[in-house]
Amino acid sequence: MLEVIPLARAELTVGNMVAVGATPRGARIIAEVTAARFEGERLNAHLAGRAAADWSLARPDGVVEVDVRMTLETEDGALVYLEYEGNLDPERGAQPVLSMMRFETGDERYLWLNRIRAVGKGEVAAGAVRYEIFELR
Repeated sequence: MLEVIPLARAELTVGNMVAVGATPRGARIIAEVTAARFEGERLNAHLAGRAAADWSLARPDGVVEVDVRMTLETEDGALVYLEYEGNLDPERGAQPVLSMMRFETGDERYLWLNRIRAVGKGEVAAGAVRYEIFELR
């Protein structure tokens, strides 16, 4: 049976957006992530550096595919790469952003993150996205 274990709550602040325009796959919009904060019993971290964005794609059927990548720094100084993909369906009203997350790190204290998959359920607010994140077991 699938278990979901709370991992963290997160808030990502979105800054500049660049509309690439209509592509063969849909309308590409790149949104810079300017800040991120993750808070939980096992993971507390913030955005490290400025190389973080959502390379989203608005498909012809109205669904928006999110594709986010960033580096996090934990409270105790470990660096963790995070990438996640998900879907948002604006035509269905206030639907959550549902995402599948993968972490990578070389820091001994957080090697357990390399072994897990996490899911996030997010809500879009003005200039931010707030997530509840769960480890899958």
